[in-house]
Amino acid sequence: MSSQEGKKRLLVLDPYAGIDWRRVGRHKAALHLHTLQSDGYQMVEEVVRTYQRHGFSILAITDHDWNRPNARIEWKHLPPEVASPYPKEPYPENYPANPTWPWTDYGCPGPEELGLIGIQGNELTFRHHINSFFCDYGVWYERTGPGAPYGGIVDAEGREVSEDDQIRGIRSRNGLAVINHPGIDDKHAWWDRKPLDWYVERFRNHPAGGLVGIEVTNCESRNSPYDEGVWDQLLARFMPWRPIWGFGADDMHKLEESRQTFTTFFLDEPSAAGVRRAMLAGRFCFSSSTRGASYRDESFQMAEFPLLKGVKVSPEKGTIALRVENCDEVRWIAAPESLEPTADFRTSDSPWPRGRVVHVGNILDYRKTPGIGSYVRAELVRAEGEHTPRRYGVQVG
Repeated sequence: MSSQEGKKRLLVLDPYAGIDWRRVGRHKAALHLHTLQSDGYQMVEEVVRTYQRHGFSILAITDHDWNRPNARIEWKHLPPEVASPYPKEPYPENYPANPTWPWTDYGCPGPEELGLIGIQGNELTFRHHINSFFCDYGVWYERTGPGAPYGGIVDAEGREVSEDDQIRGIRSRNGLAVINHPGIDDKHAWWDRKPLDWYVERFRNHPAGGLVGIEVTNCESRNSPYDEGVWDQLLARFMPWRPIWGFGADDMHKLEESRQTFTTFFLDEPSAAGVRRAMLAGRFCFSSSTRGASYRDESFQMAEFPLLKGVKVSPEKGTIALRVENCDEVRWIAAPESLEPTADFRTSDSPWPRGRVVHVGNILDYRKTPGIGSYVRAELVRAEGEHTPRRYGVQVG
């Protein structure tokens, strides 16, 4: 949109344009899952079948590239008798940095047999965590410096491998990258919070066809003001010409101790290729609840999230109208009031201003509503006792 107040705003980017809301398929996706093949607690098949039972139709197993299989057994968190025997020899070419793919190599039926859409995935762990999709890129375990993973990682020639190198490596194999959970507390030996300028530089350095977005909600990073603040700050700087899509992922390591956050894709074609196109175009939304998730519990019920049933944009009227269900309130959020930090990013969970609410209601007049800069996004909110299920989407510029 035009960022100048008082002038006619133009809609430049509408990720939902062209969707036939009467026929489009809605697919719930878990894009960040761990198993015994790295530091998770369950076998691949148990994870896959459990998520399928709870209504997920798109799954990406994103085991860490630096953990060998059965890390929890090695760390004595689990008994040896539950260890995974996979992968069988001969090992994959880039073992143990290989993705947990195909599922059939790990004792699980393939996604087609189960009626699921499987996405090849890997979590790159050295330095900032990054999810790699649709390719087999991973960093070699044996090439670490002292105190891995943050002691440094080097390539075959001894050069240190940076996050930029890893994102380029993903793109060179026709993969897509998503930056994971920025807001994890800066008190872990394996985590190092980054300043906002670090994220700005990454999205400036890498095109949208390779680095598609950032996790805004995540089980590990429970400080949503931090992650959401990073996202709004990035959107204010880059939209509409360089979209940065937001994702929700529960980062599941243990089925009985997860969070209710996921991404919903709007697909004309229910396939991995269709998911890829939707990830690039932003044809999805993501959801999050403050409630936990015990997926192993047979009686567990997901929260009832607000539903996005349709989006109608009228350039003539200058309006965006949402059709929603199970929703108490629609909040339209635009650029933060300031792009300057307000606190220390290492110690504060709100170190920079978040986006501000500029309108409440199903219909937004984006020409007459004050405070809209280069983008606006919508949050669908529903109260559920002490918890608040939310759905984030409709990110236009």
